[in-house]
Amino acid sequence: MTALRILHLYPRELGINGDVGNVTALVERARWRGIETEVVTHEAGVRLPDDIDIVHIGSGPLSSQRVVLEDVQRIAPALRAWRDGGVPVLAIAGGWQLLGSELVTSDGERLAGAGVFPTRATLGAERHVGEIVVRTSEGTLAGFENHSATTVLEGAEPLGTVISGFGNEASSSERYEGVRIAAAIGTHLHGPVLPMNPSLADRMLGSALALRGTSEPLATTSELEHVDRFAANARRAIADRLGVKLG
Repeated sequence: MTALRILHLYPRELGINGDVGNVTALVERARWRGIETEVVTHEAGVRLPDDIDIVHIGSGPLSSQRVVLEDVQRIAPALRAWRDGGVPVLAIAGGWQLLGSELVTSDGERLAGAGVFPTRATLGAERHVGEIVVRTSEGTLAGFENHSATTVLEGAEPLGTVISGFGNEASSSERYEGVRIAAAIGTHLHGPVLPMNPSLADRMLGSALALRGTSEPLATTSELEHVDRFAANARRAIADRLGVKLG
C-alpha cells in the first residue's frame, strides 16, 4: 500500500494553538501500526495534489484568515469533492470558520467560505477561553477552546453536546459543539484535539484506510497503549477540574 497522504492546509498561517500536533498524532499513530504516511503542506497559490487521504486545517486569527481566504475560495471545489468522497477532514476553530459557508466579522463584514460545512460563524467581542468537555455518540471528548465565534449549524449534525464549556453558541437550551458531515469534522477543540482524544484520530485513520479498501480494525501496540493512558489521564484531569464525570 502506498503511503497515506495527509494534506496540511496553511500551516504557517493557521496553527497558533499547537494544531500541528493533530498532524503529528496521525503520523505517529499510523507509524506505530506499520502504516506509512506522507504529509503534504499546502500554501496559498500552490496547486493541490490530485489525491489525498486526510485533510487538516488549523486555527488562526482574522488577520491570518484574510491572508489565505482567496486561496481557500479557489480550492473550495476540490475540498467539497473530497468531503463528498468520504475523505476525512479535520478543521479547527478558525480553519473551520473558513471551511464553513460564511464568516461574519465583528463589524459585520461577510466573508464567503469554502462551503465544506453548512455553518455560519459570527465573531464577537467576547472570547470563550477555557477547558471544554463534549459528549459524542462515540464517547466523550475533552480539550481547550479559545475563540470569539458564535456558530450556527444550518441543518448539519453537531459533533456532540457540551457538558461543560461554551461550544458553538449559548442561546440554545442544549449547547452543541462542532459539526460533522460524513467523515468531515469541524470543532473548536484545541489541546491539540487528536493527541488528547486518540479515538478521534483513529476514526480518521480508519476512514482513510477504508477508502483504500482496508477494513480490518486498527491494531493496538505497546506505544499506543502508553500514549493513550496519558491521554485518558489528561481528559480525566480536565473533567475533574470542571466538576463533570466522563462517560
